[in-house]
Amino acid sequence: MPSIKTTTPILPGKYYHIFNRGSNKKAIFYSTANYHYFLKLIDKNLHKHVDILAYCLLFNHFHLIIRTKDLNNENESGYRKRITSHFKSLFVSYAMSINKQEGFVSNLFDAKFKRLEINNDNYLKYLIFYTHYNPKKHQLCTDFKNYLFSSYNSLISNTKTKVNRELVLNIFEGREQFINYHDVLHQERNKLILE
Repeated sequence: MPSIKTTTPILPGKYYHIFNRGSNKKAIFYSTANYHYFLKLIDKNLHKHVDILAYCLLFNHFHLIIRTKDLNNENESGYRKRITSHFKSLFVSYAMSINKQEGFVSNLFDAKFKRLEINNDNYLKYLIFYTHYNPKKHQLCTDFKNYLFSSYNSLISNTKTKVNRELVLNIFEGREQFINYHDVLHQERNKLILE
């Protein structure tokens, strides 16, 4: 697995962990409306180009687990530029909105968003759990399942969602196994904290 200091190119038909935080660890979300707006921008800028498997938005950073879609009569170099430009549009649009809202003049995010390729099924499952568990890890809630700005509940329900529920549940071989995987790892984390 590459280091988080590596800028992994985004290629077609692959899984990635995408994440970034506020510049100097500052907040990037200031109200409930900000979280909703960021999700709306994800849909607008990324939905046609990637499958969203999991997400979690926290006050000063975010995590996305994605699968890029395959090439459509496009060379790899053109694909990389196009995908990167969609991510850039997402971050620039959001930063401009927050800068205007909060009266900032500096960068909202760290300079480059992190993207790490996931090329192992077990690690993919773990990162989906890790993404959902993040609010508990950062002590923003007592139970990560109740956190409002993650994809966990979208994945276990039948409500309409932009997350690719079918793909995720296939990765875990069903909804019950998805829930069980999260429960087991959550219990293991709790044991480590108590020991």
